[in-house]
Amino acid sequence: MAIIQRRELDRVLGIRWLLLYGRRKTGKTFYVRERGRYSKYFIVTRGRSIVDIESGEELTISEFTRLLPYMIQSGRVVVDEFHRLDEPFFSLLQGLSGKGELTLITSTRHYFRRFIDENSPLIGLFHLQEVGLVDPRDAVAYVASLGIKGKTLMELACLVQEPWLAQTVGTMKEKTFEVLGSLLKDYVPSLTGEIFTEEDKELSQRYFAILEAVADGKRTSGEIASELFSRGLVDKNSPGTVSQYLETLVNMGLLERVLLHGKRRKGYHYRHVSPVVDFAFYLNSKYGFFETGLPEKSISQHLRERMPSYMEVFFERFLARLHALQPVKIALPELEVDIALRRHKRLALVGEVKWKGKLTRREIRKVEDKLAGLDAERRFLIVPERSVLSTEPEEVDVLDWRDFVELSRG
Repeated sequence: MAIIQRRELDRVLGIRWLLLYGRRKTGKTFYVRERGRYSKYFIVTRGRSIVDIESGEELTISEFTRLLPYMIQSGRVVVDEFHRLDEPFFSLLQGLSGKGELTLITSTRHYFRRFIDENSPLIGLFHLQEVGLVDPRDAVAYVASLGIKGKTLMELACLVQEPWLAQTVGTMKEKTFEVLGSLLKDYVPSLTGEIFTEEDKELSQRYFAILEAVADGKRTSGEIASELFSRGLVDKNSPGTVSQYLETLVNMGLLERVLLHGKRRKGYHYRHVSPVVDFAFYLNSKYGFFETGLPEKSISQHLRERMPSYMEVFFERFLARLHALQPVKIALPELEVDIALRRHKRLALVGEVKWKGKLTRREIRKVEDKLAGLDAERRFLIVPERSVLSTEPEEVDVLDWRDFVELSRG
């Protein structure tokens, strides 16, 4: 099986009491089983039976809680989907209080928040580690290890942020773009449904419509509310009608919000966390993709058209992780910039992404002028290859795929 090395997990797998959380299909279970060291691995079924995945033995909750204190003393015990348990398991954890080695895994983010609540009896017992999409640096390193280069390397790295695509990318490589549609049609609705099931939420028309609206370019709560109002899904054309739904989707890990920089009142832009999920919902909003499908050639063409916007977010995340900076959106309609990262409320890095085959002198000058109007520590231009430049920009650093491969090694 294809395994993407994940730096955030490699750092923590040896911690004595560890709690991993994140939405479904982000590779928590797979990575712990393939890279972690443990003596027992249990998974809790939806029926609340506890299964030893090595032996197939099935335990009741009472049997498991009786044996756990002894098991953790002889080696690490992993309990996957532990949130399906309740008392007396949690009281037992409090009583054990850091003895032995224990890893808990959950696919529900709202349940995790109960552990960081100030009233939780378990607060402070575990090292908490979120497992989201693959770090862009690790995604680049993985695709580079397949021998792929250039623009294709970076685009496949963007897709393989969803770790379930690692096997496809590892096998199909450049042909991944041709087969992606057949994977998305069934997988994304199923994935979304599973996330809602684990979070004990119903995937209503409103949630589904919001996911489509965001994929179709509606970024603010006002724009999203207007879209739902036009569909007859909310009673008022007001941001307040969708605020709680947006909060839920953010907490589930399906959407993320980016702070608007430069506004007196706090505001956000919303977007899909996953470019793959975004693309599937975009196709559905335009063509009813989940019901009718589309020809593979058509899907590949639509993906090529959408890829430049996905690459902007990919590079933003890459540089934000690399430099420990906060992504923001410039709140000036006359000055849109692809990437803006700040440190302590001050812009640190600003940049433009030109994901195309040729950049004219005039286009380069426009980039220079735009970035010069922002008070930032560093300005940069990202292109697939330096050879697309007709001239070198002034006072702007240029980064291409080779630079990101080198940076991914850090």
